[in-house]
Amino acid sequence: MVKLSPFHQRLSELNRTGLYGHWSGYLSALRYDTSAKHEYFGVRNSAGLFDSSPLYKHRIAGPDAERFLAGVMARDVRTCAPGKAQYTVWCDEEGYLLEDGVLFRHSETEFLLTCAEPNVGYLSDLTSGFDVTVTDVSEAYGVLALQGPRSREILTRLTPDVAGLPFFGMAETTIKGAPVTVSRTGYTGDLGYEVLVPSDHALDVVDAILDTGTPYGLRPFGEEALMMLRVEAGLILIGVEFTSARYAYNDHQRLTPVELGLSWLLKGIDDDTRPFIG
Repeated sequence: MVKLSPFHQRLSELNRTGLYGHWSGYLSALRYDTSAKHEYFGVRNSAGLFDSSPLYKHRIAGPDAERFLAGVMARDVRTCAPGKAQYTVWCDEEGYLLEDGVLFRHSETEFLLTCAEPNVGYLSDLTSGFDVTVTDVSEAYGVLALQGPRSREILTRLTPDVAGLPFFGMAETTIKGAPVTVSRTGYTGDLGYEVLVPSDHALDVVDAILDTGTPYGLRPFGEEALMMLRVEAGLILIGVEFTSARYAYNDHQRLTPVELGLSWLLKGIDDDTRPFIG
């Protein structure tokens, strides 16, 4: 059965094309307007809203959470302070890339990992000897990506807590009384934010963002515009720029982080090709 994002009821009303694809079992808008370029320029010139809810969301918590993740992730999670997020990757035993994602650190002992593929089983198999739990909370939350040069103006009208948020910083705050986590992250290479919303508050929050953003030229955008934006920003995508080592059927399909230009994630390796990502 195809799943619907917690924002689908509202955003589907704005979809003039009725074009959808499948993303992790969810309906995902390919584009809202007759041309993806209108949505692309909407993000680059003002602000756009993208439904990222199909991302998998894994909660990693417990006294050993940091120690556990320090051994699993290629990037040193110990450098990520509470209230910050970190782009990272994880590899198989031979150092070939399995996947990438963003790790959000809520406290000394609690993290949230967002990623394109399910990883609860993989991570849970590695927890032996650690006081840590890995839980799939994917359906408990929706995610809205508010991207573009006017995104800060829009969000600060709804919650002033994000006004001084640094790149890859995050804040736990409220929008219209709903508890949300806002991070200065995104997949467009532009000024942007992602809003993690409990599913039962999804419509209230998306309504507030749309109402506030409309005078600023805010418009929803779909996957086609997102692909244009992320390619322009030099951001990689699983299944396009790389194949997960889980699914590779020969050595030529397996890549290391260094071969993908991700040396800047790894200690002791110099690389001047760092893209617009934290």
